[in-house]
Amino acid sequence: MALGSMFTRPALLVRIEADDGAYGWGEVWANFPQRANIHKAHLIEDVIAGKLKNQTFVDPREVNEALRKALSVFFLHVGQLQVLEHILAGIDTALWDLALRASGQSFAQFTGRERLAAQSYAASINCEHLDRLIPKHAALGQTHFKLKIGFAEHGNRDIVERANALCPSGTRIMVDSNQSWSLEQARLCLESIGDLDPFFAEEPLPANAPKGDWEELASATDVPLAGGENIYGIDEFLSMADAGLRVLQPDVAKWGGVSGALDLADAMPDGVLLWPHFMGTAVGQMAALSVSAAAGAASACEVDVNENALRTELCGDAITIHDGVVSLPEAPGLVTPPLDARLERFRETA
Repeated sequence: MALGSMFTRPALLVRIEADDGAYGWGEVWANFPQRANIHKAHLIEDVIAGKLKNQTFVDPREVNEALRKALSVFFLHVGQLQVLEHILAGIDTALWDLALRASGQSFAQFTGRERLAAQSYAASINCEHLDRLIPKHAALGQTHFKLKIGFAEHGNRDIVERANALCPSGTRIMVDSNQSWSLEQARLCLESIGDLDPFFAEEPLPANAPKGDWEELASATDVPLAGGENIYGIDEFLSMADAGLRVLQPDVAKWGGVSGALDLADAMPDGVLLWPHFMGTAVGQMAALSVSAAAGAASACEVDVNENALRTELCGDAITIHDGVVSLPEAPGLVTPPLDARLERFRETA
């Protein structure tokens, strides 16, 4: 990424079990640094787990509210309020999985449908792999391809030109610079690729840049702006939409879990798209795809193109792309549970 390299694939899964044996799986964001998963696992074990005991709920949001009330001051004190958000997000997803499995329903059945599938797009394509990955994922039926840009040595326009030349008719590219540009850099870079018609530019500015900077950039370019993986709370998402974001990208492992993303989908302003962000294991990926499917045909969910056994092996073949679409689990629950043998193979000890 423009911000640095990922040398490992850390991840953190959470499994919650009820007194009657019903269980659910969720994922807590822990992509980097490379031992972030261990730190957050310790917080769950040492601080969170005890607060979950004896909780009852009908809606997972009830547990989220109870934990937030009990622990917000603690996490404020240790300077890790956003880490609390990551943990709450994973717990919410696990509770959705648990509740659906306990009720004997798939997410599709919960939404009143027999089957449910989500449109996917190919994400995290780097300069050196354009020639291989765009044709490969076009052959899978994907129609949108997100490029990592922001590397001075590669030349941003050159990458986009090359990618456009590789794209079949009717497909589009997007660009993601991972918050690495200043306002002036973002304005110049988007100006340089505007005629190449990218579908959106993700995080061209830091997520916490002044709203005035986002408004200025949005008014200076015809390239739609996107962001969300580093936005916390529906009010902040809607504020960013007011400032010029045309594509909102909540990450179910980072903020809100499934509940937050579905609530955001219900609150979306006219003319703004919901395209969930995700980079992690098959557990969180299925949750993100479920949100996208529930949001409707105008939504698509990113699927990382890079090698990641935690996505392709952990839960068997749960994430399979046909005609650009991933079918969601038909068995009760939100996600396909990880395979025991894979959990043992990938397990990391503190």
